[in-house]
Amino acid sequence: MKYPLDRICIKSGVYCPSCQRKIESGVVSEVDLRVLRELVVLEDKLKFLKKGEYVKSIDSGSEVVVLVKGGFEQVELVQLERELSSTLGRKVRVVEYVSDSRKLIEQLIVPASLLGVNKVWLPTGEEVISIRIPRRDRRIIGKNKEQYEALIEQITGVKARIIFE
Repeated sequence: MKYPLDRICIKSGVYCPSCQRKIESGVVSEVDLRVLRELVVLEDKLKFLKKGEYVKSIDSGSEVVVLVKGGFEQVELVQLERELSSTLGRKVRVVEYVSDSRKLIEQLIVPASLLGVNKVWLPTGEEVISIRIPRRDRRIIGKNKEQYEALIEQITGVKARIIFE
């Protein structure tokens, strides 16, 4: 797997000047470091990890969302979720990072279904993503609506708003 830091630095916990700069500048967070350590260990056990690339980890309060690239199959992502959840001691969701915001949002809100994603430009010049979800899925998203909006905003860099229709 490709990592933002050197594999040797991740394993040893002693960082070279290049890796140290990435940590100090905030490119790699503390959550990233914990997940990276576990991924390096799991790479020997889960051979399919060698084909992928690590993007980012985000702590959303109730769970850790890990973004990866590399054409993983759904079965592989579920297996990686289980392994990371057991080693980190928290609920982990592994999501395949894609440039299409609709597909990315669809993966994030599973098991809820997605009606549509619209980009709205406000008179202030600000851009907002309006995410439409069926009213019947309110019980799935309901209490965590603000967490989902914050998570989508962190990943896409655009303010998100969830609407139940």
